[in-house]
Amino acid sequence: MCIDANAGLRAQQKQRWREKNATFAQQGLKFFNKETSLRRAKDRNIMGYTRDTSDAYVRALYAQGKGRVAVRDAAARFFSDKNRGRSLQGGRARSAGRNSYLKYLNTVSKVDSVMDATFGRNMAYAQEGARRKFLNKNAGARQALGIPASYGAPVMQSGTDYFSGFLNLASQVVGIGSGIHSWSS
Repeated sequence: MCIDANAGLRAQQKQRWREKNATFAQQGLKFFNKETSLRRAKDRNIMGYTRDTSDAYVRALYAQGKGRVAVRDAAARFFSDKNRGRSLQGGRARSAGRNSYLKYLNTVSKVDSVMDATFGRNMAYAQEGARRKFLNKNAGARQALGIPASYGAPVMQSGTDYFSGFLNLASQVVGIGSGIHSWSS
């Protein structure tokens, strides 16, 4: 029977290998749990993005409603103006009531300008802001995920060393033999 001189070292290396596998499995499970958190965060971010865009659209509709009320009030003032009524009766100058008509047109022009800005440039700003916020939150969720578990460098196993065991055994046999030889002489 030959003795393996590296048996103890090999047992230590196998234990390190088992510990490394267990650690890798734990890290993999943690990463899996983080992946589900990332999925939920992305779902929340999508809801936030749609809410932001719909809120911007609602604000624009609210501004449009206020503009329509302003145009309606300006039209009511224009059509209830006494000077306009008198000019329609005849015998008046053609320019009678022109100022009230110009006020009405000015109000309509201002409202149209605000609506163009609200549904044009301002809506584009709001949508771009919502998109950037969405992308930023997604990047933050991805950053929180971290990197997946990696196995790392392999645990090296020492080879079997029967030769050293044989030499050790031979040395002991020679020592015993020389002791018996010196005792018998």
